Amino acid sequence: MYLDRFNCKGKPYLRIVENYTVFENGKKKNKRKTIKNLGFEEKFDDGKPNFYQRMKESVNNGSFKIDGLDTNDFRVRAKLYNANKFIDEAFAYLNPKNIGYFFLENIYNELGIADLMRRIKSDSKIEYDLNGLVKMLVFGRILNPQSKKKTFEYKDNYLFPIVSSDEIKQMYRALDVLEENSRKIQNRMNTKIKNSSIGRNSNLTYYDVTNYFFETMYGDDDVYELDENNEIVKDVQGNPIIVKKGFRKKGVSKENRKEPIVQMGLFIDNNGIPISHKLFPGNTQDKTTFKNVLENDINKMDLGKIVIVADNGMNAQENKYLIVDKGNGYIISKSVKRSWKSQREWTLDDSDYQVIKNKNNEVVFKYKSRINEITLTYKNVDGTISKKKVKEKEIVYWSKKHYEREMHQNKKFIEYLESCKENPDKLKDKERKSQQYIKTVDIDKETGEVIHPEKVIIFLNEKLEKYKETLGYYSIVTSEIAEDDKEIINRYHGLSRIEDSFRIIKSDLEGRPIYVWTEEHIKAHFLICFMALTIIRIIQYKILKFENKSTLNVDGWEQGITAEKLKEELIKFEADKFDYNSYKLRKPTEDIKKLLEIYENKNFNFLLPSNKEITALRNSILSKKI
Repeated sequence: MYLDRFNCKGKPYLRIVENYTVFENGKKKNKRKTIKNLGFEEKFDDGKPNFYQRMKESVNNGSFKIDGLDTNDFRVRAKLYNANKFIDEAFAYLNPKNIGYFFLENIYNELGIADLMRRIKSDSKIEYDLNGLVKMLVFGRILNPQSKKKTFEYKDNYLFPIVSSDEIKQMYRALDVLEENSRKIQNRMNTKIKNSSIGRNSNLTYYDVTNYFFETMYGDDDVYELDENNEIVKDVQGNPIIVKKGFRKKGVSKENRKEPIVQMGLFIDNNGIPISHKLFPGNTQDKTTFKNVLENDINKMDLGKIVIVADNGMNAQENKYLIVDKGNGYIISKSVKRSWKSQREWTLDDSDYQVIKNKNNEVVFKYKSRINEITLTYKNVDGTISKKKVKEKEIVYWSKKHYEREMHQNKKFIEYLESCKENPDKLKDKERKSQQYIKTVDIDKETGEVIHPEKVIIFLNEKLEKYKETLGYYSIVTSEIAEDDKEIINRYHGLSRIEDSFRIIKSDLEGRPIYVWTEEHIKAHFLICFMALTIIRIIQYKILKFENKSTLNVDGWEQGITAEKLKEELIKFEADKFDYNSYKLRKPTEDIKKLLEIYENKNFNFLLPSNKEITALRNSILSKKI
């Protein structure tokens, strides 16, 4: 703001003027606006030398007053604008814009997504802003997860425009493009991470499956092959030939939902950073997803030798065959309860256990192992069977902490079962969990012969004893027979990282319930969640490295900052126009200061930074490598 003098009707006239910068059609333009018309110079001239220079300096240093107002007082500006009706809505109301997305945009670009979207647009002759729409969908999923429609309505809440498309139908077209190029996008992200300073730590690769529900009770029907009479064609076994399986299907929901679901298989590396994901119809068994993902995705990503860690749901001969056949390894849990008959004697034998005690000399952890030679079989496409003999280490361990937790969780159930020994009829109408402890037979009460039509319920006490015996015990099988037993156990516990990834997708990214309904848009929705999860994990990784913490702490998933907290911090990092050339920023939190230090902007000026300073901050963040 400065004093300006010009001729008006042949006499010097004074006014207070301010310069400001605007962007029009992507170009920077300098403009000025009259803040206050003061009048003819003679009105203020005191007759002393250098009058104009002295008045100019008084305006510059804030000592000039008019109508009792101090031009150095920030409130003056608004009043002066008001007096001359120059104020507009940009300054009349609070209108903060998000700048936390600067950090998201850096990783988005570094993962090669922006370049790939621009190439796809060019090759496909797409006219709308494909890259901008994808950025909008990914950033919106992290910062403000809502329906696709709401995300589009939120598109202008970023300080610098991230998308130029203004038709919502273009966003839905972008979802189709995302689905078509899902594998390209995942491969590009994997390559960029492998070649970055992070690297792809895939010597341990975690795999698990979860599912997501829809807000509908209706799933998708299978599409069958039809003959010329519109009749369903059947195969040699008399089964209908399915041309396309329905995608949204009712299945075994991890959240005990009754609605249709889809299954997701997810691979992550030892840093917790996603590698690959794939979706399957909701009625697909967990263990059958593994073959598809391994053969069609992981084996083509050039990860080198990997050791795949998975839970009991993946413990199938065919899965283990596929792993070792490609020179890879596995660490997979084994159900103690299902194998108790063959395992009980060895497990309960206290000899050979490695024991860990607390200061009170109590056993808190024990483990032992044995090497078994097993034969893995695999059914080929042509129906032939392939076999492979391998050595497998079996590890059994017991944890006092887990035992006490299971006893606490199951105390009432065990007490209830104990009370049913004398009266097993109490169990017959109970939940399915209780049914395994009884059997119903036709018996003659007089002779005990199983000939009488009256049904009698018998309590199976040996099953209850087995249940109590197995509490606190866990079992793992692994192809890595030379590795230390405790190290194998620790590596398996790292599976909690993938469980946390599923939780982030479901809760923080609000991946479900799913509101899109076509198969293409469902797959695009989860690709967006996958990209968002990867960005979150990389930020967490950067924070851990900055704090000199390991990402491989198996006693608990080290995150540096939780996804929920990160989301809160980025949402709150906002800038609001103060005047035409400066911004008011929300006071930075310690986490935002930490991120700025990681991105080498520790000394950024938060006190009314100018357009130039905000732009420089964004450019600096975007220039950093992952």
